[in-house]
Amino acid sequence: MVKLTITFILLIVSLNSFAQFNYPTQDSAYIFWQPGITLTYNDYRGDTVGGKYTEWYKKVGLQMEAYIGIWSILDIPKKKKDRGRKLEKVYIVPAFDKTASFAITNDTMQIAIHQVYFDIAEIWARWARQQLSMYQDTMKGYGSLLLMYSTVIKDTKAGRQQMNSVYAEEVIINKKEGAFEKWRKFVNDQLNKTTLWATKPEDCYRFIVRKAIDKDYKQSPVVVGVSPD
Repeated sequence: MVKLTITFILLIVSLNSFAQFNYPTQDSAYIFWQPGITLTYNDYRGDTVGGKYTEWYKKVGLQMEAYIGIWSILDIPKKKKDRGRKLEKVYIVPAFDKTASFAITNDTMQIAIHQVYFDIAEIWARWARQQLSMYQDTMKGYGSLLLMYSTVIKDTKAGRQQMNSVYAEEVIINKKEGAFEKWRKFVNDQLNKTTLWATKPEDCYRFIVRKAIDKDYKQSPVVVGVSPD
């Protein structure tokens, strides 16, 4: 009987541990970056109403656009007495907007070109996590993320935008020979080097439920989460 009870308890613990990692990573409107995620033609559900398909797209030969942003938010312990014993939590995710992104072609090369934009966003999301972790380690104690959050996110978005611009110039505008292959390899290499900082399912889930996923935490009223680009 004792053995059966222990086995049952271990089974419950095992199931609970599994459930902790079984978070959804997309909803009806957004796909959040995860390892192995590949965008397809069917993910582009938007239209070109409102003049989104401008002459620039026609000039460079593009017939699709991926609306991608880096989202982030800062949660803090609900109770003041817990602040210090418990530290702040930052959630960061690259988000692909299915309802805004449009495609008037199912050309696999154009889809692959836009996949790189999604992966570049992940590179910079990981960079942000590394920076915030470094500040938390060096500054010690509660408050370091509250202090550095806005600066890191601002630098993250600026770095991503700069990388996007260089990528677009080489691959889309100037169409340099071998440029796409070079960028695809570079992005893959960066992702392989930084797997420790990859976007986790709980990061995605935080933005799906739009509230703190830890019952002892709440969204920081001081630093508002950064919304889509």
